[in-house]
Amino acid sequence: MAKNKNKEGKSSGKLQWFFFVIIVPLVFALTLTIVVFTIMGKNVFDEAAKVGQKIPGVSEVVTTEEEKGNEQEVAQLEATVADYEAQIADLEGTVASRDGEIEELEQEIATLESSIAAEEEENTEDQEAPDSVAELASSFEEMDAERAAAISENMDTGTIVQVLREVESEARGEILAEMEPETGAAIAELLASEE
Repeated sequence: MAKNKNKEGKSSGKLQWFFFVIIVPLVFALTLTIVVFTIMGKNVFDEAAKVGQKIPGVSEVVTTEEEKGNEQEVAQLEATVADYEAQIADLEGTVASRDGEIEELEQEIATLESSIAAEEEENTEDQEAPDSVAELASSFEEMDAERAAAISENMDTGTIVQVLREVESEARGEILAEMEPETGAAIAELLASEE
């Protein structure tokens, strides 16, 4: 047991000796060298990084200022790309909303064009109607008054008023005289009120 303590004492004594004789002076010398070079204006850490870049195993661990600058530049470029992507997304949203507005306006244009076409068609029909009214009036003038009265009693009141307005007054009077008294009176009132 005494021998075990003696062996432990010798092994711990050798470890202490190694630590105090080699490690402590080496750390002190290294610290003193760094302080002296720093006072002289040399950046010891940059120089150590340059030397470390030349050593194969250490070069992977040590980063230089250039690599740090590159990393910062990459980070800035990534941030710029993210900003541009956000702007693109905003612009795409704007384009989509404008496309929706365009579609709505195109539908409105189509609706307006169809209503214009319908109105033009009505105007054409209205222009054709006076021609047909004039033809009908001419036919009534040539007809027998009794027969014209029988036909006109079966027609729409508004249409017969338009036709009789085109007929000469003498023929108109004969046609009204041949109509049923109530119908003739109603049409005569309409003719008088619209003039």
